[in-house]
Amino acid sequence: MRIGIICAIPNELRYFNFSENPIQKIGELKFYKGSHDKHELILVQSGLGKVNAAVVSTLLIEKFKCEFLLFSGVAGGIDPGVEIGEVIIADSLIQYDYGTLKNGEMLTFRPGTIPTGKAKNVLEYSLNSKIKDKIKASLPNVRMGKFLTGDVFLQCRDTQNKLFEKYKAQAIDMESAAVAQVAEQFGIPAVVVRCLSDMAGAGNQNLSSKFLNKAAKRSHNTAQKILNILL
Repeated sequence: MRIGIICAIPNELRYFNFSENPIQKIGELKFYKGSHDKHELILVQSGLGKVNAAVVSTLLIEKFKCEFLLFSGVAGGIDPGVEIGEVIIADSLIQYDYGTLKNGEMLTFRPGTIPTGKAKNVLEYSLNSKIKDKIKASLPNVRMGKFLTGDVFLQCRDTQNKLFEKYKAQAIDMESAAVAQVAEQFGIPAVVVRCLSDMAGAGNQNLSSKFLNKAAKRSHNTAQKILNILL
């Protein structure tokens, strides 16, 4: 299977095995050939944010003919029940910053729908049920949970609490749900795995490079296990 591997930053990409030189450069994006016993891998560093994630996801599918997308990286926790350093696999994803701002409150809609009136569509992008079952059977000790995605770096405890109360999500990031959106539009599966590097909104985002690398490596290790599960 040809699988597209997406990481947002160099710290996340560095643990995968890939060619020293890119196989192709498109704009400022560099695509690399990876190595795996079972799969052909194409790797790319997307950069931060939903637009960057959507661009590389589309190129991996259309240009490189990837049949599956896998995002590996770090995220912030928003659920008081999660722990820093914990790896979470997304089983549902929401773009929480898409919608209508009314009377000081964000009314969230599914991306691409007209954000007026009452939301009629399911907000979440969900993990393929067969893949979910395979992962749960093979990695029973890895938590699955809900991810929120938005073009915001959250450093506000009050907002963290409000987001958790509204969505009951476990993690927050800036790319994952955009990857899921593109994968759904092209009819291919996508898996997002992230290690919590901090609690979003806690005001301690001055992460050391050492800890960020440690979290990225934990995510990579789980991503490798997921690759071994896929046939």
